[in-house]
Amino acid sequence: MTDIATPPIPAGSSWNERLKLRLSTIVWFLLAVGFLLALPVILDVSWLLVLALAVLALILALPATWIVRSRFKRQRQQLRRTSFAKAFAALLFVLSIIAAAPVYFFALYTDLHPMTVPQATLSNGSKTVVFQGMAHIGSEGFYKSVVYDLESALNDGYVLYYEGVMGSKDGDEWFNQHLAGGGDLNTNYQMLSEVCGLNFQLDYFGLLTADRTLHPERHISADVTTADMMHEYDRLMQSDPVFAASQTPATTQATTEPTTSGGGGATTMIGWLQQGSPQLRALAGTVCRGFISLELGKKAAPEEMDKVIVDFRNRKLADRILSDTNQKIYITYGAGHLPGLLALLEASDASWTMKSLKWLRPVVAPEDLDGKL
Repeated sequence: MTDIATPPIPAGSSWNERLKLRLSTIVWFLLAVGFLLALPVILDVSWLLVLALAVLALILALPATWIVRSRFKRQRQQLRRTSFAKAFAALLFVLSIIAAAPVYFFALYTDLHPMTVPQATLSNGSKTVVFQGMAHIGSEGFYKSVVYDLESALNDGYVLYYEGVMGSKDGDEWFNQHLAGGGDLNTNYQMLSEVCGLNFQLDYFGLLTADRTLHPERHISADVTTADMMHEYDRLMQSDPVFAASQTPATTQATTEPTTSGGGGATTMIGWLQQGSPQLRALAGTVCRGFISLELGKKAAPEEMDKVIVDFRNRKLADRILSDTNQKIYITYGAGHLPGLLALLEASDASWTMKSLKWLRPVVAPEDLDGKL
């Protein structure tokens, strides 16, 4: 590394020259370390990516060599091939670090800024509602803990409310076109969970099938139908000018959650990742989990379509809770619905309050344990 990066410090050099040489050595050391950290990531993608970065570095090294030699007298004292070799090595190191940086960024972001969902206990003194915020895709441990809590709640006499817009003959086509991006949401969630190295929530709720069969009255689908949402949409189009003005052809193709059917490019990418090597799928999962933590961890700006997706469903859920004769209700619902639901309950009865609140982490990197027998 010394003969490419920095020549030995000559005797009698000025203090500034010696400082520059030492700083140069430190920079080369950091670049080399960064390259060594980036190399495993790049190789997991494909050895062709290494080749592509090397070719790009060779191409960029030509003008880089000319610029450096024209601006720095000391560089002109070196052989041209030495300057070119240094430029190539530096560019290869930098390009490799840039290529691998997103993977490391999203891996760190998932751990340093984890996405969280609430588990809140609401009560007006006579009726108790436990609201478990959900994520449609998440880690196995999260879903197992939720199912355990649901089973415990059943033993304590709770009835379970489930989120899930129910299909209807009149509203399914409208729902798929306006809210599901033209595809089936459950299929999209399943595909996305596979790419992200996560799990789909319905895969674990099947553990409650036996109790649902024996005691269907304790398991309630507490959401609206696609037809209900379509009718609310039509009502707002007629009665709310602001809402109607917002529903241009571009905005009416919005989705309730990130999906994979928004275009052929996304579907092709997912298909390519699913057919990739285990190392490539692991990298894709790292990036995907970080992206989910980044995007869903943000406080989303209100949109007009929320009047159908969130507000309308909150009103229906609150009405169901208030009219239910059961005094213990356990709800699994999207985390974003909690503030609006609590506000509606408080508006109906000022004695409603949040008795407790804790936060759960639905997205973590999957464990990969190993051992010896």
